[in-house]
Amino acid sequence: MKPNKIGVTGATGQVGAAVVKHLHEQGIPVVAVARNALGAALIDASVPDCEIRIGGTSRIDGKHVLDDCETILNCAIASSGGNPRQAYARNRALVNGLLEAKSLRWLVHFSTVAIFGELIKKHRDEQRAFDHPRPDSEYGRSKLHVERYAARRSNERGVKCTVLRLGHVYGAGIGRSREIIELSRDPGFRLPFDGRNPSNAIHVDRLALSIIALLDAAPGRDTYSFAEKANTWRDIFDWHARAIGIAPVPAMSDADSEKVHALWARASVTRDIGNWVRGLPIKRLVRSPALFDLALRILSKTPEGVTKRVTDMNRRIGARGTVASSLGSYNKLIPALYVSAGMPGPFLDLAPIPATGSGSESERSAELRAWYLGWSSPRLGPPSRPRVSEGAAAVDGR
Repeated sequence: MKPNKIGVTGATGQVGAAVVKHLHEQGIPVVAVARNALGAALIDASVPDCEIRIGGTSRIDGKHVLDDCETILNCAIASSGGNPRQAYARNRALVNGLLEAKSLRWLVHFSTVAIFGELIKKHRDEQRAFDHPRPDSEYGRSKLHVERYAARRSNERGVKCTVLRLGHVYGAGIGRSREIIELSRDPGFRLPFDGRNPSNAIHVDRLALSIIALLDAAPGRDTYSFAEKANTWRDIFDWHARAIGIAPVPAMSDADSEKVHALWARASVTRDIGNWVRGLPIKRLVRSPALFDLALRILSKTPEGVTKRVTDMNRRIGARGTVASSLGSYNKLIPALYVSAGMPGPFLDLAPIPATGSGSESERSAELRAWYLGWSSPRLGPPSRPRVSEGAAAVDGR
């Protein structure tokens, strides 16, 4: 049975907004949490009449913004302000704050496919790969740390905790879909391995509908991978191409695909420094993914006074501007996820795609097409003034 009331943190984000929309459409009592009035207005504009509360996620003066919610879907991620050390502390504080909610019985915490590595390798023992993930980026390490922390603290509090390791989300308004469309329109792009690799992706509407199905069930596990397991990258790229009316992406030869995969697999600090010594541009060295991640790993354990100076310098240099200097001519076009193996399971059962209405195939395609035309077509004339719905003025400001 669904709980009486469900709180959603991160409700202004791409995932949280879709979850709130589908919960509300199905008549499930949902409370969307916004940090400020602007966030609340955005939620109200997309989901009119939804209950919205403004505030933090910790108890303040004896009150908690989600005290009456039996279930909380934590779609939020606390910002680090460019400081890797703060990412750990702020996300632990976020979890601690949510667990202070008086009526809370079930915390559903969103983690990420990144805990399995930027380049997921084929696993001989799927269960072992699932139970003992080995992230190779600071982002993945911090997310794995927080999911384990959430599970441990929930157990201490007597709250059920379900961790969902979310794959690459796509759909209208989602950054991944914009990347896929831009790659598809690039005449020089070829899809590695002809798209045969597992996508580790999930459409945002199916994600939301599957969460609703989860609320009706008694999950048999504490942790799941969460993606459309059967879909390949060819399926995902072709779906985008059909929706916006462009030709399918050509295939990259297997030989070239293996080269791209090998370049990612061989990425290391030693190799990046060797490449830099031969060329000597220091900005290129700083931008290398392996060296950049090593720096983040060190900074996450460094006193805050030092990390502030270094992160300020990082902003000035622009260290995240290049995907991978070691990838030569491929670095502009081929992120590691497009040559990765499938993430290990077990997977959360997915809700079926509705035949009609919200979340249906026809509506998904229409939404993607409308969104694509909105950002790809030049606008003429002065920008129109944004409209604020009347409901936004009535949002509870506690």
